[in-house]
Amino acid sequence: MIEYEFSENKTATAAIIDTVAAVTGTRPTELPPLYDAVDPEALDSLFESFEQRSSETLRVEFSYHGMTVVVRDGLEVSIRTE
Repeated sequence: MIEYEFSENKTATAAIIDTVAAVTGTRPTELPPLYDAVDPEALDSLFESFEQRSSETLRVEFSYHGMTVVVRDGLEVSIRTE
């Protein structure tokens, strides 16, 4: 499993794309569309609204580009190959 932590000024979807690109050695523009796996706008909205309730924990897991992607609290992305 590979984990990356990102700054608060990056959206969850940008963090996911950057992490998968780094893990696979692929340019972000060469990855398949994220919306094939998850609704990017809904995911970003979910984590943006979560930031206002920082005492809670949020975790989203889905498959993308042959990997399992786990996003925690909007700032931590973990990748596992399937």
